[in-house]
Amino acid sequence: MLQKIIVLLVLATGSLAPACAFGQDTLRTFIFGHSLINHEFQVNPTPSQETSVPHWFHFLTQAAGDRYEVAGQYGFLGGHANLPPIAQWGFDSVPAAWDDLNETFAEANFDNILLTPANFVQWQPPYANYPNDNQSPLDYTRTIFNWTNQQEDSLNLYVYENWPDMGGFLSNGFPPTQAEWTSYNNYLNADFHDWFVEYHDSLMLAFPNSCVRMIPAGPAISSLLATPPYNQIAIDTLYEDDAPHGRPTIYFLAALVTYMAMHEEPAPANHQAPGIIDPLITNNYTDVVNHLWTFLNNYNLPSGQSRVFCNNSVPLDISTTDPSTLPDPDEVLDLAVYPSPTTGQLSIQTSLNQYDIIVTDLQGRIVRTAAENPIRVDLTQVPAGIYFVRVRDLETGRVETQKVMKQ
Repeated sequence: MLQKIIVLLVLATGSLAPACAFGQDTLRTFIFGHSLINHEFQVNPTPSQETSVPHWFHFLTQAAGDRYEVAGQYGFLGGHANLPPIAQWGFDSVPAAWDDLNETFAEANFDNILLTPANFVQWQPPYANYPNDNQSPLDYTRTIFNWTNQQEDSLNLYVYENWPDMGGFLSNGFPPTQAEWTSYNNYLNADFHDWFVEYHDSLMLAFPNSCVRMIPAGPAISSLLATPPYNQIAIDTLYEDDAPHGRPTIYFLAALVTYMAMHEEPAPANHQAPGIIDPLITNNYTDVVNHLWTFLNNYNLPSGQSRVFCNNSVPLDISTTDPSTLPDPDEVLDLAVYPSPTTGQLSIQTSLNQYDIIVTDLQGRIVRTAAENPIRVDLTQVPAGIYFVRVRDLETGRVETQKVMKQ
């Protein structure tokens, strides 16, 4: 959980005074982001930074009696990997977490990192190199997380799952028709989401000693907006273009998801959202919080471990479980991988009924996936070296890994 932090200021008289209220929890975040976290140049200007996650996160934290400090920068993963970052973002209300002109990143003592990839690169796997580049989204993310971990111990590393570009679903421009809106959300919750799951799985494998979690802002908001009465909200009051940049309501909902993911508790019940937020959200605030909180609690790995929470991972509840149905911890999964070494074609066999299989390199990057049985995996185009084949039983969550060599 968050540490209690009391900051003391030396006044001109030489006396000491507290900079923030006694007992406040302070959360300090650096964001490697873009405009689906902080939309600064709105088509429909707002009084302050109401089209940003940090803006609403601050007021939620304030309602809880705590303190939030943030720094961040714009860019996509390739640019973010040009380290060190800069403290580019400033907000009217949110305290700054880092003075990059007078202190190093390490001296800022961040608690967590929030990072998001572009929302238009999901047409190819996260391990595939960007066009005209020799680096993939996973390569750049590993560079960023490795660097931040060297600067600060015990950082929580969060991936912000945003929402996809809408332009490809529109035939006559923004806003979408109802059919186009349905197609867009189907993609958001299927292929687009699957890309983030594969991306997140690879990062958890690459950083086994860190808390790497995903904040599913896009799917959580989509789930809420598909539910009455929220499905009555006009789309062009939620988004202002086909990027799609949100209007204040979208960033408020994204901040709710992000706040609850990081704090691992429901958003404060006493928060009063202003009139700039759609009234269906403000008038049903408790229901909105409950819906999003339930979504986050159900957003788990097949093993039952939370994809979202670092501390409140859901364990297997054995109090009402027949012990005879629990998996034997010494049982070995039925997995055959051959030939090894291989020059390209790899055969994988398992007797499991429900499973997934990934092939990773030594850095934990996923290079291939498979789901058919018998499975043929083509490693012809991957470099020679050592790889790991991991099979996961989707019924029990048990995992087995075998090493193979590609010549």
